[in-house]
Amino acid sequence: MPTPLANAILSQLPSEEFLYLLPQMKLMSLQKGDVLFEPGGKIEHYYFPLTCTLELAVDLADGRSGSTTLINMTGLYPLHLIGQSQSINRATVSSSGLCYRVPAWVIHEELRRSQSFLWLLLSESIHLFERASAESACLRHHSLEQITAKLILLSMDNSGSSVVELTHQDMANSLGVRREGVTIAIQKFKRRHLLTTHRGGLTVHDRSGLERCACDCYQTLKDLAGTVVPSPEKRKRYDG
Repeated sequence: MPTPLANAILSQLPSEEFLYLLPQMKLMSLQKGDVLFEPGGKIEHYYFPLTCTLELAVDLADGRSGSTTLINMTGLYPLHLIGQSQSINRATVSSSGLCYRVPAWVIHEELRRSQSFLWLLLSESIHLFERASAESACLRHHSLEQITAKLILLSMDNSGSSVVELTHQDMANSLGVRREGVTIAIQKFKRRHLLTTHRGGLTVHDRSGLERCACDCYQTLKDLAGTVVPSPEKRKRYDG
């Protein structure tokens, strides 16, 4: 069974708090396209991703939606709504994988009894705000080619693979742009032999070349999403 310590937040918890949550954790296999929350939906569980990636989006008045941020193994959803009863975002699985689910009442109870957990989530909420702010500025100031390259690179980092299971429409929805613009950017990358496409996704062959096409925000977001390795003592106590 995959260890919960693969999630950065769970790996940073003091052993007492971690062992308190452990019996309430349920391992979930999520598939791309699964919807965890709709706007206005009741918050009954919190999700700690291990190998999946969750995308948060807001619905616009004209019927379109736009991504606000990604939640991967470094985070928790819905961290930005701790203590609230309803979601204001749509949370969709953007890449298939595993996560641990914990009932909301358990998280709320732990927050009341553990100052360590409270401060850890406060720190992570600051990182989430920083990532969302960086993404917002990036979308306003950089070219479509740059932000498409950045999205592909971040997706590679999240999956740990050179194969990215995102269609042109998936990328357009995430970036809040027209699909045709993403297709033009992908065609440029193909002509430079940086990647090839296949049904439902693409494979990157020249990561360094793609990094040169991306804006500096890629490195900023990569740094903000750095993971924490759990201590050997905690891993031994969990495994044992």
